[in-house]
Amino acid sequence: MPSVSLDYSTIKAAAGNDTLGYYKYQNIRFAAVPTGDLRFAKPVWPSVESIINNGTTHASADVDCASTEDCLYMDVYVPANAKGKKLPVVVFTYGGGFTSGSKFKSTPEGLYDLSKDFVFVAFNYRLGITGLANSVSLTHQGATDNVALYDVEHAYKWVKKYISKFGGNPGDVTAMGFSAGSSMGLFMLTRYGGHNKQLFHKAYFTSPGYVPGAGHHQGQAFWQNVSTVAGCSGGDLSCMRKISFTNLTNAATEVKNNYGYQFQPRVDGDIVADTYESQFYQGRFNWNGPLVITHEEHENNGSPTSGVNTTADIRSELRSFFPAITDDVIDEIFKLYPESNYSSAGYRFADMRQSFDLTAHDYALTRALNNNTWNAEVSLDQAVHGTDQSYYWYSTYTLVAKPAAKQSAGSGVTIASKITPNPTIARKMQKYLLSFVLTGDPNTKWANDKIYWPKYGSNAAEIVFNTTMYTKKDDLATAKSVYWNKALWY
Repeated sequence: MPSVSLDYSTIKAAAGNDTLGYYKYQNIRFAAVPTGDLRFAKPVWPSVESIINNGTTHASADVDCASTEDCLYMDVYVPANAKGKKLPVVVFTYGGGFTSGSKFKSTPEGLYDLSKDFVFVAFNYRLGITGLANSVSLTHQGATDNVALYDVEHAYKWVKKYISKFGGNPGDVTAMGFSAGSSMGLFMLTRYGGHNKQLFHKAYFTSPGYVPGAGHHQGQAFWQNVSTVAGCSGGDLSCMRKISFTNLTNAATEVKNNYGYQFQPRVDGDIVADTYESQFYQGRFNWNGPLVITHEEHENNGSPTSGVNTTADIRSELRSFFPAITDDVIDEIFKLYPESNYSSAGYRFADMRQSFDLTAHDYALTRALNNNTWNAEVSLDQAVHGTDQSYYWYSTYTLVAKPAAKQSAGSGVTIASKITPNPTIARKMQKYLLSFVLTGDPNTKWANDKIYWPKYGSNAAEIVFNTTMYTKKDDLATAKSVYWNKALWY
């Protein structure tokens, strides 16, 4: 198998061959093991490795950050003839409500059936309590909150520094993500209040999901409760860094289940200067490249929210998500979602959550970019959250055997179970994606195989991915989306 030498490691390909036309370099350590003093700390560059990394030297192929703390690895798929070239790069960030998922979840075999003119990268980032511990006493003691976001930032810095060794072009990087992974991309655009350097050059975001409602008080209470269960009095950082990963995550799970806590990035005045929808609304971001953003028709409103049976229940749910919300804001939300439009309170709140957790984010970004984006609605199968992922990652074979799926509800929005996609539609969606990766325009390549996808523009145009495919006016361009994106609930 071929190998690639970096200044700190030599990595031997773990799968692939010249006949297939590409190789997979697996479990490349892109940051030091985040244990000990590096738990609850920003990622740092890895140490020099004296042995050759064959892909399973450090971890199994399906390593993930929900199961082990030594998880900051990435996979790089490389065409067989990439040496010396400067190929476009796709960097994929997985979803899972910031509590589940891994780099192994979505793989590019089907994309390589269409073209071998790109390099594909996927990486892990810390999840749950190790990735999103947010507490004023935590940072007061010298730790960092929102470290999962720094993991993502660091992965892109690694790509810029090393991807040329694999034949990739560090000056032509497309960010792609799903759900929490797409939100990670939006955080990268708005990080440090927009006073940032762009990490990538094109972006293809699908169904960004994120609920930033609770502030310092709830984060502090959660940290103190978890530390108490874990046996670390008063949230002592030194103690919390010494307990085992299993004890830490078990304590966090126990408290989360008892109180319904949401593991989400929180405003910290640093990498998250404000909620990203608010920053888009206020114009505090940095981005000037081509961009695609998509959503499902029924991200979360295809079924009623369990346990929500009355208007009082809706008020209670809104206060749970947004502890700082005031009565006048709730009253305005009720006006935007009239009771008469829904068959039950459960459906009414599910539609609200579809907006604030998911679809309003699409409109926030599109509006901020002056409608200079390509937008899509996915109306395939039941069109619930994640339906499109089976289409983008459709393949007739698997390079490396995959473990059983580790899908979860994440932040509470159910992710679509594995479906069997229509191969014809899947290939069309893959062609839109790859055309964008290769040229910066989803229409350029394979133009005769798919309908023209217009930019959003003044007509609020979007393409609908279904069995026929057509264009229509975006149904997210409403007062509902605008109101959520003002973030008056914060």
